[in-house]
Amino acid sequence: MKKIIIVVALVFLTSVSGSYAVAAGSSEGGVQPYTAIVPGAAAISGWVANFISTYDKHGIYQAVADVFKKGRTPDEITTNALDNIEGINPQNVVAALYCAGAKPEDIRVASEEAGISEMILVAGFETAKTVCGDAITDTQAYTPTGPNFAGIPGGGGGGGMTYGSPSGFTN
Repeated sequence: MKKIIIVVALVFLTSVSGSYAVAAGSSEGGVQPYTAIVPGAAAISGWVANFISTYDKHGIYQAVADVFKKGRTPDEITTNALDNIEGINPQNVVAALYCAGAKPEDIRVASEEAGISEMILVAGFETAKTVCGDAITDTQAYTPTGPNFAGIPGGGGGGGMTYGSPSGFTN
């Protein structure tokens, strides 16, 4: 809550500074540089305030679902949840993002940027499967993307590997 108040105060001070500069006639060519900053900062504080309010009333799953539907990215949601909600569990933020329908890769990137460990990311996915069930479409979110070692070396396939299926063995 303190951060919201600080953001609102900064927006106000920026707005007041811009108004003073206009009144003093210090802008060149009739363009005031502060006007581009104020609307963006006000919009950010507005959605974050709504996000926190929804969290307080309905919980993290509803709060994330609402702002995700309105176009906020997993990165924005994760950063603002962790920065502005005291005591929030990152695992629940990750789970809520999965339940809201965010893409697994976007959640992974947002988690990395927010400093959330891989272990918490996996636990969040498992929590989401439990909480949201069929709403989660990607049940293989943590399938390794590296080389596949499920074959037998030198088995004759084009890449020097053969699949380890018993039906492929010959005597």
